[in-house]
Amino acid sequence: MHLPRPTRWRAFAAPQYRAFQAIAVGQAFTASYASDALFVPLLLRLGAPPALVVVVGAAPVGGAALQALAPQILRRLKGNLRGLTLGLALAELRGFVLAAIVAGVAGGAVDQLLGIALISVTVAVGQTAGVLSGSNITLWTAVVLPDAERRLVGPRMGALTMALSTALLLPAGFALDAGTRAIGLWAYVAFFLVGGVASILTPAAVARLPRPGRVLVAREAAGSTEMPPAFRRFTDVSSIAYFGQGLIPSQSLYALSVLGMSAGFAVALSGVAAAGALAGSLAVGSFLLGGSSSRVLRASFVIRAIAAVCCVAAIPADPLAPALLLAGAALFSAGGNAGALATNERLYRLAPAEARVHCQSRFVGATAAAAGGGAVVCATALAVAPPAAWAAYTAMYAGSAISRTIATFRTEVSASWISPPAPPIV
Repeated sequence: MHLPRPTRWRAFAAPQYRAFQAIAVGQAFTASYASDALFVPLLLRLGAPPALVVVVGAAPVGGAALQALAPQILRRLKGNLRGLTLGLALAELRGFVLAAIVAGVAGGAVDQLLGIALISVTVAVGQTAGVLSGSNITLWTAVVLPDAERRLVGPRMGALTMALSTALLLPAGFALDAGTRAIGLWAYVAFFLVGGVASILTPAAVARLPRPGRVLVAREAAGSTEMPPAFRRFTDVSSIAYFGQGLIPSQSLYALSVLGMSAGFAVALSGVAAAGALAGSLAVGSFLLGGSSSRVLRASFVIRAIAAVCCVAAIPADPLAPALLLAGAALFSAGGNAGALATNERLYRLAPAEARVHCQSRFVGATAAAAGGGAVVCATALAVAPPAAWAAYTAMYAGSAISRTIATFRTEVSASWISPPAPPIV
């Protein structure tokens, strides 16, 4: 029997889930005040070329391919998933590093070009570690919680993060515009410091999670594979979709570089995206308790294809272009978050219980590599065609729509929207 939605939220609010709640809050501050929402307008203000901004923003996605090495790393660490995740979670504190770099640039102690390089490296390395930390937290949750509790906790962590991110980002856009007019780059320093302080919650809460014990991963025999055929097909289709994800230039980059909008609008755009992600999470999280993850995943591909079409239609000459871009950002995030929840659920339904680490690492590695490949194409297009920047952005958004459309038709789905209950694990 499934609990009504309000009862599920009351269950998630129980004291035994305090650490999971704190992680969600810490991640919201990191995502709002130490990630794309701020570093994109900051790098452009400092004079970084759009292609570099694309590479920096995509580095964490491609870097997540390192998750494919998780079985080997865990074997080398003798199954110490806790220590590995704690170490990676320290990257959530990168707001302090970014604040110090920008303070140096604002005070004249750091050259502007050096500042661009330091910010780029901090974001690329820090966000990559953050993505890997998030994957490990997902695996940790699957190890320490029964499936019913995992389905309760995971979606609500995401919803809480997105709700708080929306509340943080929407007013931050106005504050950033006013702050940069008044105190220049010091406004960014203030936001990064707030993000750094609040992000302390994440590693502190990870340390309080129920201990997973030693997550020992058996070596695979030469030539063997523990991925069932259905899982391999799922990974292949997902890789096509993730390539399309890598093709997408940041909507805030498009707003700043092509539409000429303000940094505050770019931050508000991230807030609208967070609101869309929240909507997707709320709509899908409870449904997946007994619903078809494959059908939700296919629907999410359709939504993201429509989002890409909205961005294609946001031509500079159209006065509705900012509104279309906002709609595209909301739909991208709504479909993306719903798709991420459905993907995680599909992954754990298809992967044999004894091979979850192998399957998750291979899946994340393959899809991250595909997204990284798409990002390389995107960055190259923007680098070689700066005079026709609008055409290059449009081609990337159109390519993403095509990729998601292919994934829509190739996704294998269950016979109905209701999935049979999973067999008990014995």
